[in-house]
Amino acid sequence: MRRRVVGLCGLALAMGAGAAVEAQERPGAVVSLQPGMLTADFLSAPSTEPSTTGFNLRAIATIPTRSRWLTLYLGASVTPYGTSGASRRNTNTPTLFIGNVLPVVGASHTAGWLMVDAPVILTYTFDGGSDRNARAYGKDVAVELVTTIPVGNKLLSGFGGPLARLRVYGVLQQSLTPNLSLDGSRDRFNPLAFYGLSLPFGTGHDSP
Repeated sequence: MRRRVVGLCGLALAMGAGAAVEAQERPGAVVSLQPGMLTADFLSAPSTEPSTTGFNLRAIATIPTRSRWLTLYLGASVTPYGTSGASRRNTNTPTLFIGNVLPVVGASHTAGWLMVDAPVILTYTFDGGSDRNARAYGKDVAVELVTTIPVGNKLLSGFGGPLARLRVYGVLQQSLTPNLSLDGSRDRFNPLAFYGLSLPFGTGHDSP
């Protein structure tokens, strides 16, 4: 299992590196580094699963196609120090994901102040998969609501460099294939929240 996880992390890094190269060669591709926080079980969670929060790192590549409805979205997320409290979510194992970004509100509609996207993704994570999955890792389908505010471009552009590219992001991620909770129930609405700073590299402007 450890070899498989290491191999998948290596694959994600290789995919991210390939995406970074393409970001330099193809207009519109973006690679974003996103340090921030993760909060789980804060909304509509069973009493047996208390809210938990921890420092989180995300790396995401978005690669557009000729169609505005088809944008490759791939990356990895890890909470390196785990999360607070005694929770089954308290883990420092990585999550890998890949999917497609569906645009909701573009920067052109908000004078460049706000972007909203809805990626639909396939995740591979610890304790994932169906209830019948006996392995430590498994696959799930999830949908995200991603809100991005380009504060660097709007407020810090005079500084240039990384500050001019800085963004603030917030993500609600809801599994569409939720597993049973500890109390035996199946909560269809119990999203994860990711939020923090995003530093994009590339030439795209309407990407999460």
